[in-house]
Amino acid sequence: MSYDFEFKQLLRAYRGGIISQSTFESEMAWLEAGAPTNGNGNGGAGFKAFGRTYKNERAAVVSFLDKVRVGEAGGGEAFAAWAEVCTTDCIRTGIRIVAEREAYHSRVFAQRLAELGGEARAMASEAGRKATAYLGDPSIPDNEKLLDFTKRVGKPEDAIKPICEFAALLKEDLSTKEALRLFAEDELSTAKWIWDSCAALNAPKQNTSASASASSSM
Repeated sequence: MSYDFEFKQLLRAYRGGIISQSTFESEMAWLEAGAPTNGNGNGGAGFKAFGRTYKNERAAVVSFLDKVRVGEAGGGEAFAAWAEVCTTDCIRTGIRIVAEREAYHSRVFAQRLAELGGEARAMASEAGRKATAYLGDPSIPDNEKLLDFTKRVGKPEDAIKPICEFAALLKEDLSTKEALRLFAEDELSTAKWIWDSCAALNAPKQNTSASASASSSM
């Protein structure tokens, strides 16, 4: 990669407020010395996140934003499809709120990706399309969809842990860091609500099964 390109990238990041003056100066010193820059002022050691090493913090953020904007857009479509066929009155509006949350997360992250000069490369996955088809299937009861979600996502606190850990790593991109804090809170709220709804809608069925088992053993 040419010196001019690296310099322009650093200058753009500095002028855009993505990196501080001290980091800019540190990276320039490494660039002028012929060493690769890493966006964190640690002399080319790279930025580690999600089990891999990125060139720098910005590269990790751009990769994350690109993937999450697609994932959240898919989530918005999936929950919107569910809301259209939901037959359980007490959760229908909640499902619509979740769909809107997912959709606006995608829009905000797409905007942030553009602000950083990143390219929208990630595409919707086959798993995402299957999730939309599953949640939009009117023949599958709502309580079963809730059970499936809790099994796939896991406990709410565990589900948001990777987001919180990544946000904690960010030292230069404070805008994305704060956005991720709010994102994590939204995801936690959604997951908790779904877990509570799942428990409420499946409890009568579980109790009935337990009573039937007890009666048959007498």
